[in-house]
Formats: sequence, structure tokens, C-alpha cells
Amino acid sequence: MRDLRNLFLLLVLSIVSLACREEKTAKNLIYVGPKSELTDIDMVYSDSARTVVRMVTPSQITLYSEDRVYPKEVKLWFYDKMGNVTSQIRGDSAHFFKQKNSYKLMGNVQIFNVQQEETLKTDEFTWLPEEKRVFTEKPVQIRTKKEIIYGVGMDAAQDFTHYSLRHVTNSVLTVESLPTDY
Repeated sequence: MRDLRNLFLLLVLSIVSLACREEKTAKNLIYVGPKSELTDIDMVYSDSARTVVRMVTPSQITLYSEDRVYPKEVKLWFYDKMGNVTSQIRGDSAHFFKQKNSYKLMGNVQIFNVQQEETLKTDEFTWLPEEKRVFTEKPVQIRTKKEIIYGVGMDAAQDFTHYSLRHVTNSVLTVESLPTDY
């Protein structure tokens, strides 16, 4: 009988000990997945009830850091004060960095200046909304109505009305007329 009582007491202590261990393990786990996931985004940024930027993308994932990941194609339209589209931008994916308040578009990035009919192509670029500018350190190709310009590194206004290349890598090709490919 005494052996049965000791066996029972040992069994109870083992169960309590295991229960405590499981509880401690569960408290140490931290969820690292997304905070939220949204689909079919069509977002308009405005200033004084005037559309400034429109963004369309199939998916947005918000992380606990408040960064946002756009794993699929992202399209942006920039508008002037009269409500006309000044430029269109697209990329295969994007990432918004909350702390820096910046967007990085990646993969087959194209910027089209509607008024000047110029297209810029690059692998990635960064958009700083507060400064209203975009830039890249990557190789770029700019197609105007008469030229194709290759370079590395670029700084531009977010609407692509003004830009400068940091380093031109090829001579400029001048022709009668080139399609702008947008």
C-alpha cells in the first residue's frame, strides 16, 4: 500500500512539474507573423481634399514594426494641382519602412512622365514622400522621344518632372522618334 501511495505521489508531482514547464515555454514564444493582411488595395493620398497620389496593389501585409510589404505589383499615379496625372510608376513589389517614412519599389520599376512622354526603367528605387523625391543607386535607362540614356544612380522629383543622373554609362543615342514604352 505504501509503494502504491509513493507511486501515486510521484505521478502527481511529475504531472505538476510537466505542466509548469509547458506554461513557461508557452510564455516565451513570440509571434513574428504579420499584424494584418489586406487585399485589393486602391488607396488615395490627398492634401486639402485634393488627390496627390493614388496607389493600387493586390496585397498589403503590415508587420508589427508597422512596416508594410507589398509582395505583388504596385502602381502609383501622381497628380498635379489641377487633378491631372503627371507621372505613373509601377514595380513588381514594394516595402514601406515606417521609421524612415520611405518606400522601396523593386523589380522591373518603370516611371512614366505623362507630360514629357519620358520613361525611366530600373531594378529598384526609393521614394521619400515627405521630400517629394525618388532616387536609386542602380543602373537606369531613360527613354525620351529622341534619346535613350543609360546611367547609374539617379535623383528625381517624385513626379519625374526633373531628374539628374549621377553617372552616364553610355553615349546618348539620338534618333528621329522613339516610342516611350509605357
